[in-house]
Amino acid sequence: MKKVCDVLKNTALFANLDQDVYYTYCNSNLVRVFWKGDLIIQEGDDCEGIIVILDGKVATLMTSPNGDYSTLDLLGENDVFGDNLLFGKRRKYQCSLEAATNGKYLYISRDKLLEMIAESPRLLSNVLASLSDKVNEQDQRIYLLSQRSLRKKISAYLIGLLKEDLEERGTRLADELKVVSTPAVVLPVTKAMVAKLLAMPRPSFSRELISMERDGLIKVSGRIIWLLDLKELSAGQGIEDF
Repeated sequence: MKKVCDVLKNTALFANLDQDVYYTYCNSNLVRVFWKGDLIIQEGDDCEGIIVILDGKVATLMTSPNGDYSTLDLLGENDVFGDNLLFGKRRKYQCSLEAATNGKYLYISRDKLLEMIAESPRLLSNVLASLSDKVNEQDQRIYLLSQRSLRKKISAYLIGLLKEDLEERGTRLADELKVVSTPAVVLPVTKAMVAKLLAMPRPSFSRELISMERDGLIKVSGRIIWLLDLKELSAGQGIEDF
């Protein structure tokens, strides 16, 4: 129970709330286990609640007209799925949710969430803030996929991972560029999954990593990637805004 409550209080949705608001949902009976490859949500199903990832990673997938899946995003601990659909007129999932690893999630129905909002107006404020953040993340995702070359896509993705790490440490990419250092990032999932996130074939992704390593931009060690030429990798990415 403590683990579930600890995760909930660290989500954007339940941050800074009195724990009494969501304490009953910390009961382990409401926690569901998923295994790698499980289809947790099917595209087109009705959205009747939200999913809070407690442990592990899941991928959001969308089906193309020819039946192939495109990986849109990767969610992990503390992330919430489905909250963007609860208050709209069309409450159907626009994408599927597939387990990228083993893990656990908590399901809270729409009716229960509305009850919690009635009890705590601060929760409504959190919901609106969360939706705003997701719009921003969507814009970043569009920017990433709009890059015209494999190298630009990979560079933008790696710089994005670095920015997340720096933000957690209270600094910015612009500051990092002013010091002599060789930062590293850790791929959150396998290279095959990252290739899907970047909408490129796995062989093409691997070849470009080798090419970037040969050109002195990066150094690859398993899922750890050292950013050897940070200035070149971040070129044209608006670092003055960070």
